[in-house]
Amino acid sequence: MNKRTVNISSLVLLLSLLSLITTICLYYLMPMHYVSVVFAAVASLILAHFFLESSLNYDYNFLHAASMTLTTLAFSAAVYLVQPNNWITFDFWLPCLVLVNWIVPFLYCTLRDLFDRGPRFDGYHKFFNRMCIFFTLIYIFVIAKQYFITPIVPPYHKLSFGAHNFVPFMATAGYIEQTLKAGSSLNELILYVVQLICLGVPFGYLTRVAMRKLNFVFRIIIYFLFPAALEVIQYYTGLGRGDIDDCVFSLIGILIGVILFHIMNTIFQTIAARDFMISRAQQKKFHF
Repeated sequence: MNKRTVNISSLVLLLSLLSLITTICLYYLMPMHYVSVVFAAVASLILAHFFLESSLNYDYNFLHAASMTLTTLAFSAAVYLVQPNNWITFDFWLPCLVLVNWIVPFLYCTLRDLFDRGPRFDGYHKFFNRMCIFFTLIYIFVIAKQYFITPIVPPYHKLSFGAHNFVPFMATAGYIEQTLKAGSSLNELILYVVQLICLGVPFGYLTRVAMRKLNFVFRIIIYFLFPAALEVIQYYTGLGRGDIDDCVFSLIGILIGVILFHIMNTIFQTIAARDFMISRAQQKKFHF
């Protein structure tokens, strides 16, 4: 490791720390918490551009994204654990803050690799793999929390006659009907469904990336086994609520993740004339 590498690494950590402190101060001082998320997104974009242009590789963007994501995750966990608290509250914008610090550098570097020409910034393939592995570790933690530590549950109760629900959307449709008749809001149900779908999206995308060489039929089996396994574990452990509706909502999220993979790959094939999973060095070798 040469002196220049050490200097850039130190600069990345210093600027990331300053960005984190400013973001936390905004979250604490501003009653509109989305302001801190907007600031984090803008700051992350500026820093991603600066690190790429100054270092001519994607390594420091990964260092920046990883440090910011981990520190904001730690901050979110600390705020969550001290609730209820009159000084600082945990809300929807804190998970958004964690996600923004990962996704903004990822999207910026992806667009740079898509539109840049020449070998100046080669190395995106390694950056992409690192970001996926890092996100997978965070994703495992989120799945464990949302399914088993503090399980998310629907706003409706189990079937009144004590039967198990094997018919998709029977319980959900019954709740919607009763809620509409009572003139109440469906916001709780919508939030619950959105959470389940969003939790399925990363699995669909990451599985398609990691198992792109696997037979299509085996991938389909894995897509179905993952949400089914989560629901079965919930059912037998009593943590959360194992239900066919939850499995279907997760499958919808997985399908969205797979579609996102294909959209991204199609864009790369159209603009860059290569799969996004193939590095520029590999592309040149194939051309020869």
